[in-house]
Order: sequence, then structure tokens, then C-alpha cells
Amino acid sequence: MDLTAILNPFGISEPAEFSELKGGHINSTFLAVCPEGRFVVQALNNSVFSEPDNIMHNISAVAALFSEQAADSILLPHYLSAGESMWVESDGAFWRVYEYIDCAPPTMPYNCCFLAGRAFGVFMRVAGSRKIKLRPALPGYHDFGAYFAKLNSAMASASMKKLDGAVINRLSSLNDTLAQVFTADFPKRVIHGDAKPDNIIIGSPSAVIDLDTVMDGYAALDFGDLVRSVCRGNDNDMSAVRDVARGFANGLEGALSGDEVHSLYYGILWSTGELAVRYLTDYLTQEGYFRDKSPAQCLSRANELLLLLSRFIAHGDEITELIYECFRNN
Repeated sequence: MDLTAILNPFGISEPAEFSELKGGHINSTFLAVCPEGRFVVQALNNSVFSEPDNIMHNISAVAALFSEQAADSILLPHYLSAGESMWVESDGAFWRVYEYIDCAPPTMPYNCCFLAGRAFGVFMRVAGSRKIKLRPALPGYHDFGAYFAKLNSAMASASMKKLDGAVINRLSSLNDTLAQVFTADFPKRVIHGDAKPDNIIIGSPSAVIDLDTVMDGYAALDFGDLVRSVCRGNDNDMSAVRDVARGFANGLEGALSGDEVHSLYYGILWSTGELAVRYLTDYLTQEGYFRDKSPAQCLSRANELLLLLSRFIAHGDEITELIYECFRNN
């Protein structure tokens, strides 16, 4: 890794410290401590993100809205420019740099699920405050039907690995349900696209990071992804779902229509089922989209998600009612 070639175009000197930040599944991320300050240095996974100009265009467009709105309730990363570009190519990777975000801790006791829900709600509300034209950054992302078709194709080609027919039937039924709820004329908004606690830095104010997946999509996708990501194990306690819903409603301040509120429960099913499908496909094909997971780990994670999907379906009435309750009160 040639740090000089990566950092100098951004006006940054050789770092005194350079260390990897673990935790991400897709990109490679590092912390550089330089004379000019601390910076996050990130190599885009170019097998996933092949159009860095489109990604940075979308991030810049959303950041401009936050600048116009003077939204002081959440922060976004401030990316540096390398001349007329916001990325450089080195060692066969696309690199970009943003200032390290050092959020002050909340001054009072706080609920992480509520604050994460609120941050993504604010993000969606501000990002939708003015019409902006986004470019395709990750074609096919969050296309449940396409992912499910790819899984079926992988099953036909995988002679040594088989999947339970009941699982495939359940996912097929979910595919049909989602097509009925999210029709061709269902409203779309600018969404984060990867709403999970790892992409929030809780503080006063909090920061929303990892904006590579910003896209035109359904509000239910961000809500569902966040709920899925905070619900782990076999615990039937719905308090985390309620906290996310309260925060999401609070941040949106009434921006969603009645149909969009109704769709939020189905976003939970979509997000959970979609990720299960993607892990099952990786298990069968060993394509390595989830670069840090072995086939056995992909199958294990898929089974966890399928159990979670069953739990969300079993508690559908309860979850739907608490969503309505949270949005009525905001």
C-alpha cells in the first residue's frame, strides 16, 4: 500500500499512525493520524462498487442538502477532494478520505435504538427536503426478486449443496407478498440503503456514516434494516422494535404517508429475507460478496436470519400495532 500516493492528492502528509478499522463486511477502512489531523481512509471494494464517481456524486448531493437545511441534529462525513475528484486510484482500488468524526457523548442517559431510529429518520427527512437526482451506485441493490432469482439459479447449478424446500417456499411467498405491497407506483424517497447501528456514531449530535448505498428507495427498507439489525437471538421482547419505531417517527416529523407507515412492517420482512437470500447464495456459489465469511459461516448466518424472519411473521400483528402507535404519537 503506497500511502503517499493515496494521501498526498488529498493534501495530507505521511501519517504518524495508520491502523485498520475492523467491522465492515465490504470495504477496507483505516484510521490515519497525520500532522493535519485524524482521517478515515477507505478503499472501496471495486467488485461491489464499480462506479466511484456515481457514489461520490450521491454523497455530495445529500451533503449539500444538509448544508442548506443546517440540520444540526445529525452529522455527515466531510469528504476531502483530490483536485477535481473525490477519490484516487491506487493499488487497483478506489480510495477516498474523510475527516474523522469525534462525536461528543450524549449529555444525558440515552437509548441507542431510539437514537439510531431518530438519526435515520432525520436523514430521510432532510434528504427528501428537495428533489435531487441520484446516480445508480449499486444496480440491483435491494431488488428482492432479482436476489431470489439468483438464488434459484445458484440452486440449479450447485449439485453438491441442497437447500430445504420449505425454506425456498417461504422465501417465494415473501417475494409474492412484497410485490403486492410495493407496487410500481409506491412512493420512493432518498434512503440510506444500509441502515444499521454500525453506521451510526451515537453522540450529541449523532453522525450517519457509510453513505455508499444512498439511493432512491422505500422508507420501509431503512426502517426494516435497522429493526433487523437490532433484533438478535430468540428473544421475543419487542422493546427494541418499539424504540426504533419511536425514534424513526420522531426524526421524520410526519413526513411519511399513511401507506408508507403501513409498509414499514413489510420492510422488516424484506430486509430480513433479502439478507438470508444473499447469504444462502454466497453459501452455494462461494462468490464471496461477504468477504470475511466462509461458506459454513454464510449458511449459519442465513439460518439465523430465517429464524428471525419466522419470529417477525409470528409477531406481525403486535409489531404492526406498535408501529402505528409510535407514528400516532409523533
